[in-house]
Amino acid sequence: MIVLVALFLLGGIGIGASAKGSGSDSPTTPAAAPSPIPSTVTVTTTEYEDATPPSQSPPKAKPRPKPHPTKEAPAAPKTDPRYGTCTEAKAHGYGPYVEGADPEYSWYIDRDHDGTVCE
Repeated sequence: MIVLVALFLLGGIGIGASAKGSGSDSPTTPAAAPSPIPSTVTVTTTEYEDATPPSQSPPKAKPRPKPHPTKEAPAAPKTDPRYGTCTEAKAHGYGPYVEGADPEYSWYIDRDHDGTVCE
């Protein structure tokens, strides 16, 4: 790079010296203004269907995870209608209810504490 700069400078000095003459004091005519050099610039554009240049690959879409099937809550056990007393429940054909087996057991009072109501 330095060699190219040195050659350019030396070449420029040589050209400048020859333009002024050989060193004689003869009058010189002023140099004409340099004429502009016409130049043409060409711009080429390329359109792509997917609007992505070929050097860049389109981003890959991450696969969406499949939704997990939701577990339905177990159906609440069917219970008998709630009555105010065991007498009413038995009159409608319901009972007896056993502690730990029938949810209706907690609705009534187990007076003899044997684990069964509405007997």
